Amino acid sequence: MIKIAGMTRIRNEEYIIQDTLDHYAKFCNHGIFVYDDCSTDSTPDICEAHPAVVDVMRNEKWDTTITGRWKAEGSHRQIIHGRTRATKPDWIWYFDADERVEFDFENFDYDSWDCVILKLFDFYITPEDVDKHWSERKWIGPEYRNIPMFFRNVPELFFSNRAPKMPPTWRMFRDGYVKHYSKAISVEHWNETCEYYTTYFDEPYKSKWELRKGRAVHDGVSDFGNPLVRWEDKEKFGFVLSNKDRLREQLGITQSGLAIQW
Repeated sequence: MIKIAGMTRIRNEEYIIQDTLDHYAKFCNHGIFVYDDCSTDSTPDICEAHPAVVDVMRNEKWDTTITGRWKAEGSHRQIIHGRTRATKPDWIWYFDADERVEFDFENFDYDSWDCVILKLFDFYITPEDVDKHWSERKWIGPEYRNIPMFFRNVPELFFSNRAPKMPPTWRMFRDGYVKHYSKAISVEHWNETCEYYTTYFDEPYKSKWELRKGRAVHDGVSDFGNPLVRWEDKEKFGFVLSNKDRLREQLGITQSGLAIQW
């Protein structure tokens, strides 16, 4: 049996982390390794109590400087990666607490590939589901990001950011989907996310999230100015997020050149 270890870096995810761990425990048969970044809620306790979690590292010092936050985003992942890799899994799956995946682990050719890149779509809160649980959201932005998430366990793998540095000769397999709920958990969580990025990060994240304050509910339009689509229509309408789309998002401009309104 192929040994798959899960790895994540999290902070204040008590509203979703139990469901997250239950989800990844289904295929992370070598256990889940957690780095908790100074949570002020019950997140680390929930992780330690979960049967699939084999290690929880707790960061006890919260660095409030912008430089410190940028450094933390990468260094914490590499720290927990070292603990994960040392247990000698065959493969490592990196995930964030607000992600759910659809991937065919059973039929994947583990001998022929070294990394799996998945399509990540953002879910949104809409007027029709604003009072529903995050798992009941139906609408996504048609834009997707290509995110490497599944890696062969080799010494050369290095997590300096979300996407690690990988050997240049690696064979990349593109398949599967990621449901990204960061923008769709709740109005309260949206506001907390806005506050986090505008407080602890510099450009372009600061301006991008400043524009998003008070705009948790999306009435038919994504953060990139495109019409929302149903999850089941992701292949029909989905397209890769371009640098131009990212720039428009940062400036708060739709494809028609008008300021985004929700």
